[in-house]
Amino acid sequence: MAGWTLAFQMGVKFDRILDGFEAPLQRIEAGKIQTPLAQQVRASSNGYFLSPAANNSFLVVNDLLKAGIPVSRTTKSDNNIPAGSFYIPAKGFEVLKQAGSMFGIVATPAARKPSGAKSISAGRIALFDQYGGSMPSGWVRWMMEQFHYPFEVIFPKDIDAGNLNAKYDVILFIDGGIPAVGDTGTNPRNQQPKPEEIPAEYHKMLGNITPQQSIPQLKSFLEKGGNIVAVGTSTNLAYHLGLPVQNALVETKGDKEVPLAGDKFYIPGSILKVNVDNTQPSTWGMESVADVVFDHSPVFHLSDEATKQQIKPLAWYGEDDALRSGWAWGQQYLKKGVAAFVAPVGKGKLFAYGPEITFRAQSHGTFKLLFNELYKTK
Repeated sequence: MAGWTLAFQMGVKFDRILDGFEAPLQRIEAGKIQTPLAQQVRASSNGYFLSPAANNSFLVVNDLLKAGIPVSRTTKSDNNIPAGSFYIPAKGFEVLKQAGSMFGIVATPAARKPSGAKSISAGRIALFDQYGGSMPSGWVRWMMEQFHYPFEVIFPKDIDAGNLNAKYDVILFIDGGIPAVGDTGTNPRNQQPKPEEIPAEYHKMLGNITPQQSIPQLKSFLEKGGNIVAVGTSTNLAYHLGLPVQNALVETKGDKEVPLAGDKFYIPGSILKVNVDNTQPSTWGMESVADVVFDHSPVFHLSDEATKQQIKPLAWYGEDDALRSGWAWGQQYLKKGVAAFVAPVGKGKLFAYGPEITFRAQSHGTFKLLFNELYKTK
């Protein structure tokens, strides 16, 4: 990794001050875990709003849904209440009061119940993993636990068995979950032991995602109304599905397109700036510019055919150099490249994120790009 700056990863706004100054500050003991400043919640007969910009809002929403308290999301901005805000009726007061004390969440009293808000429920979430353990998937498992999401870990055999829509609303493939088109399965990282070499209780974890068995089941899941979130190299799924999107990091040699060589483009693990269309439900709570972790990440080009098929960019690299922290060689190849998009597939949707939006559970600034997809709209 070349760029690590946690403030950028976590969406922390700061000023760098190099000159000495005086201020009424209190020294904080090094290494002592700090708790958020407790927030008081005023009783309101009209209910409350939670901001979609705060990651802890999603944690509280999960607790509210678990307690049987209805939650809905606004679909348009109204005064100071942005689109995507969570609306909670008055009977959620006790949960919100506790959340204000424990997590520093600000519950804004509502002047009235919002019009056009859509009710949400907890999605049936599946998180893909495989035998031996996927580190990116493992970090997301920890994230889901910390933010109180109910979920189930699934393996290649679960996908190959089909009937996915009966069990799940959304399947998460974090980096490394989907092989490249044409992958012959000889990659050492994908090698599996023989069943007789491991205890019987782990046999269900064996296997790999294959074009012959797994991809058709995932396609069927999408077409019947399921959603898939793919991160990093798992966005290979878009190519398996034959979507009209292309790799933006290629050049033409003769009559063939080949990946850019390392002496032309090399960004091993750095923090880059992207523009965000924060008007879409996938990006509610985000600002118009965000910092993302880029680790040999995919970058896309959306063709005219993609536009016709209602494939929409969610985030993209601008005209300026994107580097915020670390090392970036050949930044010009990023310009106008798409970092993330959403594509309809039948009745469902594929959400493809090239950057590492959940990187080691550190990139709090982009968690919402995942969290927004984890609820079912009624």
